[in-house]
Amino acid sequence: MKNMIESGNSPASATDTVLADEDRRKQDRHIAMLRLAKIKAESGEGWGFIKNLSATGMMVEVHPNFELGDTVSALLTEDQELTGTVRWRKKALAGIEFSTPIDIAKVLAKPNGAKQGRVSRLPRIEMKHPINLYQGSRLIHANICDISPAGICVTTDFTFEIGKSLRLSVPELLDINGVVRWQSGKRVGIIFSERLPLDDLMVWLSTFYRAGRLDTGELAVLNQGPDMAGAVDPATHSLPFQVIGHDDLGKEILIDTLHSATEALTQFKATSKFFYKVSIRNAENVELSIGTIVLRAFDEERAAAKEQLS
Repeated sequence: MKNMIESGNSPASATDTVLADEDRRKQDRHIAMLRLAKIKAESGEGWGFIKNLSATGMMVEVHPNFELGDTVSALLTEDQELTGTVRWRKKALAGIEFSTPIDIAKVLAKPNGAKQGRVSRLPRIEMKHPINLYQGSRLIHANICDISPAGICVTTDFTFEIGKSLRLSVPELLDINGVVRWQSGKRVGIIFSERLPLDDLMVWLSTFYRAGRLDTGELAVLNQGPDMAGAVDPATHSLPFQVIGHDDLGKEILIDTLHSATEALTQFKATSKFFYKVSIRNAENVELSIGTIVLRAFDEERAAAKEQLS
């Protein structure tokens, strides 16, 4: 016993070491999941899926073109935010290391009442984009302030009656039915009658961001930096892309075969309202996520901008 104490190998210290190892294993344990989040960085914001989570980091499928070393935050609800640094990228996947370890049980717990007894909502994407509202046959022009799969906030000079049903028409997005929930000055909150399909919303948002980058010349600036082609899985570039329509009985119909991710996205948007589901596959018949296709479209636009500069 004396030798154990003098050498520092006391039973107590051995127990502490075992407990410390268990704590480290718990922190390193990755929990597989699929959870929607709003992903934000200086380069932009958009929807993403958290695909696995540990106390020290997470893997997220995203469509904004984040760079290594970027500081990124993921909002699970309005009141729950995870912040970290992008450590790796592989096609639409990003590995994010948290600045400080998190309590996984708390993160995964269902949200209860939030501030002032209000239940936490899904985060919303802030933006400015025109929208047409129809109250019966009356056309009302407005601008989007923010949007989520469940609802939208707009600004307009028109005064609404709370509870009134509306039809919303957004350029390049399906017509949507909704109900006025609140109005404060020019700001109006509208809840959708049915949640928007997330793929449709992600594709539409990506089009919005790409248009903004082209307008500001950001794509040209990006192409002066390091070539990002090596960060994308070669399977993503396996051309051509096949756009497949699925009916509610599972039958598949080949809609088109295209040699551009941008064209594939355009076809996806144009045909999604006619099928139960639309998917995009590469030449090897591997189905690709919408996030992966959007990133590929970004790459194509970067390459086109680079050619224009040369």
